[in-house]
Amino acid sequence: MSVTIRPMADDDAPAVVAMVQGLARDTATGVIPKLTPEGLIGNRDLIDVTIAEDPDGMLGACLTLLTYSTWRDAKGLYVVDLFIDGRARNRGIGLELLRAAARRGRAKGARFIKLEVYHTNDGAARFYERLGFARHDEDRLFILEDEKVTELLDGE
Repeated sequence: MSVTIRPMADDDAPAVVAMVQGLARDTATGVIPKLTPEGLIGNRDLIDVTIAEDPDGMLGACLTLLTYSTWRDAKGLYVVDLFIDGRARNRGIGLELLRAAARRGRAKGARFIKLEVYHTNDGAARFYERLGFARHDEDRLFILEDEKVTELLDGE
């Protein structure tokens, strides 16, 4: 069956949101994504979405952002989410989505790709390591959520 890789259209947004929710379920994060189709469409100036589909529907999606590294003095591509529907896994679609997203990022000047893998997602970690991604366990992820951002801004 033929697979098409293309940029997301606005009417694809509900299916992309469902895929992100599926990613959260599959990785057992215990987190329910707050992403909505309206939020995804409304932030198209920040996020770039590449999808894979066949005649039966959407098979996967890769959501990326441009970033910048002061240490590299270079633009980069940050992979926010890469998800392949269970019926389409192990067919090379994830690799094709990542390549298409990387081409789109390279056209905008990206010289590196950065991503995070949830600690329970061993399959994704193996996938990225096979592609040559280097694991950086020395980095620590810190997040300041909305309420705490408000406290920071208020000086509390």
